[in-house]
Amino acid sequence: MIELIFLAAFAALVGWLVNRKQRRRSDAFAAGEVVAVPGLLKGPGQGARWRAGRLVIGAEPPVWRPSRGGPELALPADLRPAGTRPPTLREAIRFNPRARVVACESAAGPVLIAVLPEELERVLGALERG
Repeated sequence: MIELIFLAAFAALVGWLVNRKQRRRSDAFAAGEVVAVPGLLKGPGQGARWRAGRLVIGAEPPVWRPSRGGPELALPADLRPAGTRPPTLREAIRFNPRARVVACESAAGPVLIAVLPEELERVLGALERG
């Protein structure tokens, strides 16, 4: 019984920390600061795999920062969102099934960016502004 109480307290703490981080990111974006939004990228020159990292928005143009090191990748300047969709069954196995996939178009080819629903509005706003 005591284990359940500790588990519930731990889950509440983790939830509070995640919510706090999202609030800080939201406030920083509203203030016009550069924000790094966690997600996954699949685009031209990336192969068929999803790459984990952070989409740096507020910088012109948006930049992709891989989570496992490596150089930052400047996304195409003409990148525009074409729509959003839930992940396919195959994609939902690879990453969080709650995520939303933002399909983007550019002269270099299609780019897919997967982000959590809490970050979707900020990502779409940044991509539409270019």
